Amino acid sequence: MSGPATDAARRLATSSTAATAYRLEAVVARLLVVGTYVAIGLILVGVLLMLAQGVDPLSFEQLPAFDLRAIPSELVTLQPTGFLWAGIVTVMGLPIGRVVVSGAGFYAAGERRLALVSLLVLVVVAISILAALEITA
Repeated sequence: MSGPATDAARRLATSSTAATAYRLEAVVARLLVVGTYVAIGLILVGVLLMLAQGVDPLSFEQLPAFDLRAIPSELVTLQPTGFLWAGIVTVMGLPIGRVVVSGAGFYAAGERRLALVSLLVLVVVAISILAALEITA
């Protein structure tokens, strides 16, 4: 079995960049763990604020509208929806953060092809997000 991906993996495993790859995976793992805890914490605060205001978190009578620009002010004013949306946005942003960190690590390790693939993934995600925003506008 051979090819560019196999050759890149072999270079990572057999050279001094193996330690770099290990450190990169550790950083990515830490990002995902910390990000998950932050997201869970934000959602928990949102649910607790809902309960404190007498709102049933399991009630589907009123679904809060999503407005990315309103989240910071809702957090400052302790509105439950701000915490809920911030937690959801954090969960959704974790995979993007993983690609960014991996791409930077690949670039730093001299793996230009893998860094380029990471960049292309980010471009596709950005186009998807922009297309979704246009559809909802």
